[in-house]
Formats: sequence, C-alpha cells, structure tokens
Amino acid sequence: MIPFIDAHLHPESRPQEDFERLREAGCLGIAALVGGVGVYSEAVCLRDSFRRLAEFDSERARRAGLKVFLGLGIHPACIPARGLEELLADLPALLKNAGAAAVGEIGLERGDEIERRTFRCQLDIAADAGLPAVIHTPREEKRQRLEAAIEILRRSRLPPERALLDHLDEETIDIAAGAGCALGLSVHPAKLTPTRAAALAGSRPGARCLLSSDMGARPSWLFAVPAAIVAMQDAGIPDAVVRDCAAGRAAAFFLRAP
Repeated sequence: MIPFIDAHLHPESRPQEDFERLREAGCLGIAALVGGVGVYSEAVCLRDSFRRLAEFDSERARRAGLKVFLGLGIHPACIPARGLEELLADLPALLKNAGAAAVGEIGLERGDEIERRTFRCQLDIAADAGLPAVIHTPREEKRQRLEAAIEILRRSRLPPERALLDHLDEETIDIAAGAGCALGLSVHPAKLTPTRAAALAGSRPGARCLLSSDMGARPSWLFAVPAAIVAMQDAGIPDAVVRDCAAGRAAAFFLRAP
C-alpha cells in the first residue's frame, strides 16, 4: 500500500467515518479547502465557514490521524454580495490566526471583473504571507478561464511555482505546466477517471502532478487517490513517480508554508 495525500478535499460535508476510512487506506493527510458550494449574501457567513473549517472540520480529520493542510480563501462561486472588501482586508490575519498552509480554493468561475479582482487580490495576499495558492478551474470554458487565470498570476506577486492549477484535463495540463505551476489532477466522477489521471501523470514523469478526490457535497469517490495509484501501477509507471504523485509532491507543495 503506497501512502498518499489527498491534495484537494472539502471536509465540511464529509462524515467522520470518511476520514477514518481514508486513514485505514493509507492516507497521510488532506488539503482541507474552502469549497464553492453555497451562496453568501454577507461576508460574515463566509467568515463563519472559515472558522468551521479551521476549528471543527480540520480537527475531525486530525482525530482520525490525518495531517491537515488548511486552505482558506474566497472561492469565485462564493463571492459574498456584501462585505467583500472588508473580508479581503482581514484575510491575512484570518490565515495567520488559523495557521493556514495555503490560500484556496480561489480562481475564476465565470471570469467577470469582480472574480478577477478578488482572485488578483488573494494571489498577492498569498505572496505576502509566504503561502501557496490552490487555483480552481471551472468545468465550463476551462481552457479560457485557465489562460485568464495564468495571465493574472503572471501579473501578481506570487511565483508560479507556488501556485497549484487544479482540476486539469487533457486539454489544459500542458498549458498549466508551461506556466511553471504545480498540476492538480482531480479524480472525480465529473472530472477524471483513475485511468485518465494515471495516463496524464505517467506521461509527464517530471511534472509536479498532485492527485486529489475533490470530495465535497456532490457525488465523489472516497478512494479516488488510491484508485489512481493502482491505475498508475497497472500501467507500469515507475514506483518513484507513483510515490511522488501520491504524496511527495503534495507534501513539498504545502509544507513550504512557514
């Protein structure tokens, strides 16, 4: 059994048993990120979700024996209607007080101006805090949104190697790799099968590919990362590459945080 880290997970909607089963399957840790499910009319509601993730849900995962890499940020699908500027101003302190390991999940969904401005601001917050950023790419118009996100990243203060471009596929992975970023492969019913993820990672052994389940409130696969590991082994991918994708690269990405 190869140990693994699930590099993108939304624990607020998962039962305690999921964390225990992951640990039994060889999971070392999870990146516990703010998700994109929910409509927030007020920023105070999003602050409450930050607090729940940092103080309650992360602790549930720790009790199961998992290392937690906490990520806080304003998801583009959850930008509050009121109080955004105050929340952005307070985000550095919120990250510090929570002991966050990353800013995320952030990025573009529709790609409108408020999303772009919020994304740009959070990239600079990550840079100033010495934290990496986990960057969402949407299901619709993924390539266009990815290219727009990369352009905003280039204009920000955050070095590209400190950015994880997530939910990539066959059309977008080489664009993301060319930008110098870490590459997120989400093994999920609406994204990649284990076989597709294995093919993408195995054909780019030198790339910084990270595996995740993107588990949250919607249908997902609890053992997505182990399934991708098995698919990589079945494809004859060298053990060192499999282990790097399973845990090594995720640990290196998130543990660089101060």
